[in-house]
Amino acid sequence: MMNVSVSTTDPISAPMRRDSHLLTFGFEAWRVGVMRWLIVTAALVVAYWVLWLVDRGIIANGHSAQYIAFEQAFPLADAWLLTALLMTGIQLWRRAPSTLAWVFVVGGAGMYLCAMDVLYDLQHGIYAKGGAGMIELAINILTAVSSLGIMAFGWHFRHTLLGTPAEGR
Repeated sequence: MMNVSVSTTDPISAPMRRDSHLLTFGFEAWRVGVMRWLIVTAALVVAYWVLWLVDRGIIANGHSAQYIAFEQAFPLADAWLLTALLMTGIQLWRRAPSTLAWVFVVGGAGMYLCAMDVLYDLQHGIYAKGGAGMIELAINILTAVSSLGIMAFGWHFRHTLLGTPAEGR
């Protein structure tokens, strides 16, 4: 008879094993990769708004007053996302336990902004507008995957980020 021990205190992470694809690389490799991605993402947010202010025709999917008004509603929310990206990167670099909270702030902010954008795009047929629509779709997919990815990173490495022992490991 085989003796199997299963943790009942943390059912969400119970299926996670040492051979999981997330563990192919150790925490340090993920930490460095996430910090790099946070910098790239912050740079993309800044670049978007610089282009929008300098020549919005480069990135705009439309020129209607409604579309312009929709996009003009995002600077404050994107500024919050930018702040959260930078704080997450700084705290991750410092190895501060507050990194975990910032990881979820970034992931939640990204998913919220993505959901707002996707709903608008679907309601206004943006994805059907040829190349510009496909770029918008790619941005939305990248935003969703990045947001979910950073939250998965945070959840998976929560004990390491918090500096607490992992139960059952």
